[in-house]
Amino acid sequence: MKRYFRLHPVDEDPERLLDPASQESKPWHGTIYGRCDKCGGVGRTEHECESCSVGQPDPGCPACGGRVRFVAECPACGGSGQVDDSARDGVSVFPDEDGLYRYMVRRGADFGGACLVELEGEPTGDDDFDADEGALLIRPTRVVDVRDPEPGAR
Repeated sequence: MKRYFRLHPVDEDPERLLDPASQESKPWHGTIYGRCDKCGGVGRTEHECESCSVGQPDPGCPACGGRVRFVAECPACGGSGQVDDSARDGVSVFPDEDGLYRYMVRRGADFGGACLVELEGEPTGDDDFDADEGALLIRPTRVVDVRDPEPGAR
């Protein structure tokens, strides 16, 4: 089974991710309804997979299939140009630990107070709000490991 990675608050039990009632993702700063900021309302945007942007692209990558950079439907608005939902089905993850770190560093994330959770699971079929950067949504079936994050250590 494929493994995925996410940062999780250290003071929350990662096992809660296995509860279907907790398997929902929302935008970082809440939903802003109306014209999509990500694509400017055109419904398509550039995708760049953080998991494959450094080193050899992986043709088996569930986020980009090894394409790394391409233009496709905007994941935030689903191609409509308008944001009209505030939650997606699944837990937000990355298929690669280093890709997760690159994504978080680009957002100025503070790794203090977070743990790295390695999960097994199945894709939900829904698009993560940040699918254009390689984020995926899964239904976790097992917590494989929980450890301190080590960005840049690998």
